[in-house]
Amino acid sequence: MLRALNTTPRHMYRAVHLWKHVPPAMPRPVRICGLSSRTVAAIHRAEFRNIDKSLLPGETWIALRCYQSFLARPGRYLYLTATVCGCYECGLKEDVAIARDLLELVLARLPPRPRRELATLVAALDEELYRRTLPDPLAHRRPWSPGEHWWHWRLYDESHHL
Repeated sequence: MLRALNTTPRHMYRAVHLWKHVPPAMPRPVRICGLSSRTVAAIHRAEFRNIDKSLLPGETWIALRCYQSFLARPGRYLYLTATVCGCYECGLKEDVAIARDLLELVLARLPPRPRRELATLVAALDEELYRRTLPDPLAHRRPWSPGEHWWHWRLYDESHHL
C-alpha cells in the first residue's frame, strides 16, 4: 500500500548515486543555552556561509562553552591560560582571549536582532571576565597589534613555562 503512494519513478533514485559530487547536508544546529532558536539558526547560517574559512561550524558553541567554563572556575581572581602547543584548535578550547575573538567575529557577521541577543550574553560574560581577571601591568611592553581588544591585556598564567 505504501509503495503505491510513491509516484517518483525508480530510475530517479539511481541518478542520485551516479553524481560525482553530492553537496553535504547541513547538520542540525547545536542548541546554545541562553539563546533563542532564531539566534542559534542565524549563528548556524553564519558559520556555514563562511567564505574565508575563518569560522567553522560549531565553533561558536565551543567558544561560548570555553568562555563560560573559564568563568565557572572557583576563586576570586582568574588568570588566562595560553596554549602550550599553539595550534588554533587547542587555543580555542583553552585560551579565553581566542574564544572571545571568535565571538567578536561572529557578532560582526550576524543580522541585527540575533547580534543584539548574542551581544547581551557576551556582555554579561565580559563584565565578569573584567571583574575577575587582573590587568597586565607590563602590557605596554608587549608589541601592540591593531585590533587587539582589552581581553588580550589581562594577566596570563605563566606557570606552564617553568
